[in-house]
Formats: sequence, structure tokens, C-alpha cells
Amino acid sequence: MDAIKLTNVSKSFGQADNRFQVLDNINFTSKRGEVNIITGPSGSGKSTLLTIMGALRDPDEGTVLLENEKVANLSAKARDQFRLNQIGFILQAHTLVPYLTVRDQFVLVDKVRPEGNMSAAELQNLTDRLGVSRVVDHFPNELSGGQSQRVAIIRGIYTKPNIILADEPTASLDEQRVTEVCQLLSDLAKKENKTVVVVTHDERVNQYADHIYELVDGHLSEK
Repeated sequence: MDAIKLTNVSKSFGQADNRFQVLDNINFTSKRGEVNIITGPSGSGKSTLLTIMGALRDPDEGTVLLENEKVANLSAKARDQFRLNQIGFILQAHTLVPYLTVRDQFVLVDKVRPEGNMSAAELQNLTDRLGVSRVVDHFPNELSGGQSQRVAIIRGIYTKPNIILADEPTASLDEQRVTEVCQLLSDLAKKENKTVVVVTHDERVNQYADHIYELVDGHLSEK
């Protein structure tokens, strides 16, 4: 099943002589059970493409289908609900709430979305797996960069989304943690039938991909 389908998607920023075409006629499909990686130089539009896949930004042209839902047809409220229930974001800026402990980051999610999230046992298993169990009572400013990144990864998948979109999820991680995180993302795709799209410069991730794409000068091609 196609979880993400982009057809002839284009996006520009600026106006007139300052107009810059970031995405030019992009066609992309990500199926359930797949890990897809998008590479490309800095500033090539990878993060912009990810926000379009995540229904955070509209393209200037083209069609975005997520779980067979045409995003352009959704009201703002329906789009917010769709993102909450269907999409998990793992962002480069870890965006943890600064005044909440690690534990309370997930309590907050439970208040926003009371049903369908990980159980306490599942959360415990995952914090153990990624080595952050001992910092669950710490605040974000007490975490290392790698710990913060791993907590953000867990929070991104805490709602059990069908679509997982990750922007540089391994940037702050050492070799062992890269393996653990990549295996986790692969397991989510293969064992739980999720679709995972990773934007990254980290070539250590490539071995876990079903498909690798490169975005250069606004054009996306499979490597």
C-alpha cells in the first residue's frame, strides 16, 4: 500500500527575481513496510520536501496523497487531526518542551491524544533499548545531544504513527547508537508495517534502506 504518494510536486520561495525553485516536479512513493532515504547537499530542499510529506506545508503545484487521503482536501482542523493520528515527526531540532522532564514529555502527549499511544511497558522497553531510561526524570537541558536526540526519536513514534518522517535522526549519535536507532526504524517498517522516510547526510544509515533517493537542484532521482 502506498502510504505517501507525491505527484508532480513543485515548491518555490521568494518572488520575481528572488524566486528560488526548491522542488521541481517531484514524483515519489513510499509504501508500507519500507525505509526510504533521501540524501542531497545542504540547502537542496530535503527538509522542505519532508514538511510537504508531513502535511505541514503545501506545494505550489502537484498532489500529495497520505494514506490515500488527498491533503489539499482537508480542512485545517482535519489536517491537524490527521497529523496527530497518522504521522510521527523526528526533527533535526529536537523540540523537547524545555520545562518538562523526559517522563513528562510523554505525559503531555497522553493529554493531547489520550488513546492509541504506547503502553507504559512499551515505553519502558524503548527507553531501555535506546539507553535513556536513567534520564527520564531529567530536563532537556540536562541531556547530552545524543540523549536528547534519542528521546526525540521515541517521542516521534510514541503515538504509533503509520508514517514516520525523520530529519537527520542520527546526527548526534555514535556508531553503536546509530545501529540501534536504524534497527529500530527498520523494525517499525518491516515488523509493524510502517512507512519510514529519512532525510540524512549520514551514510551509515544507507544499509538499512529499501530505496535511496538524491535531491539535487530541485530534482529527485533514485540512486
